[in-house]
Amino acid sequence: MGCCKSCLHIDGAQFNSLNLTRVSSSFTQDEIIQLGTFLSEIPDHCQEAIINLPVRQLLTFYQYHLMALYHGLQREWLFAISYEQCLIKGLRALMPTEKDHYIFCNFYGVLSASFLALGEIHTAIEGIQIALAILLKHTLNDHKKISYHYYHLANAYKRIKHCKEAAECFVKAIEIARLSNEIDEEYVDMLETDLRTIK
Repeated sequence: MGCCKSCLHIDGAQFNSLNLTRVSSSFTQDEIIQLGTFLSEIPDHCQEAIINLPVRQLLTFYQYHLMALYHGLQREWLFAISYEQCLIKGLRALMPTEKDHYIFCNFYGVLSASFLALGEIHTAIEGIQIALAILLKHTLNDHKKISYHYYHLANAYKRIKHCKEAAECFVKAIEIARLSNEIDEEYVDMLETDLRTIK
């Protein structure tokens, strides 16, 4: 079975669908595009840990994620949760020493959003915290995404009336949003308004 390394340039930085096509004719064009999309979402410096993973398994896990997204759009939260949990469990088995790898960030995001929709706030908070810790470890300069995660965490705390934690997360979201090169003033104003409502 092929590995992801054969799908990437030597430096591991860019997905090369032509290499994948040559290495394995068992992939359809759609699968090649899906795998390329998946790998392009992972920062270059985080790809080293995944380039030797079996491509077919990695693609299957990504397809679980796509199914979770589909079920989320249909508001079928239990199906979305089931797919994401299966995916996370499977990837952890493939990557036992990389439990906080960047690859898990979006999966925990969908998982926590699904739990939030079901009213399982404490479980959702755990998922958001895991995703946030992953972002802070691997992409500290992705201010926009980190700020959004603090914003979601603040709103989750707000729903269970944990005002102190919510306020702290709103403040962090504001501070980090202001670090961005392209500050979204409308977003920052919204955060400040939300912060005032809980003080």
